[in-house]
Amino acid sequence: MVVEDDAGMTDQGSAAIPALVFDEEHVSVLVGGSVSAGHFMVGGASIVIGQAGTVITVEAGDSPARSGVWSAEKVRLIGPAPAPVTERLMGSPWAADESSLQIHIAVRLGEEALYLGTAKVSQASTSDAVLTNCELRFEAPLSRQLLNRVRPPLPAVDLPGLEWLRNVKGDRAAALEQFITGWYPDADTTEPPATCSPSCRACLLD
Repeated sequence: MVVEDDAGMTDQGSAAIPALVFDEEHVSVLVGGSVSAGHFMVGGASIVIGQAGTVITVEAGDSPARSGVWSAEKVRLIGPAPAPVTERLMGSPWAADESSLQIHIAVRLGEEALYLGTAKVSQASTSDAVLTNCELRFEAPLSRQLLNRVRPPLPAVDLPGLEWLRNVKGDRAAALEQFITGWYPDADTTEPPATCSPSCRACLLD
């Protein structure tokens, strides 16, 4: 079932989680067979529910509006979730043992799906008995190397400098021009940008 191993390096104090590339056959084994398994989508995450367990596959990335890996310790599902998913993750009076079944987490990277390990529900919220948000905690934290693969860090942003402040008490017109060109490099400094009202400009030049 396992096609490839991804070597996992761990931070100090973190447990190792091997990232295994797996396929639909692997998912079927984890949930206890594909015949009676249910397939659902919740906030961009694919969820397969079977009699033996649950497999949640999220997309790589860090969008707060979509389900995904939130940190080395947490995965978040953004609902609403259909009733079978709500019952499986939160339990129900007629199937109280369902919430004790293993929850397996995977992440999709292009054409591959990497198995990250198991997790347990740590927090959940509902609205009218519908699961709207769910936080799951990995039973063993992801390594920094693996976290950077499934939740790539954002590129560094070069913010404008503060050189314009040197001219605030002297040449305010120059200060305004430096401020505008710093934040709006393509703007025409002969006129204030749309976000700067005439009264705002007059205040800076006063």
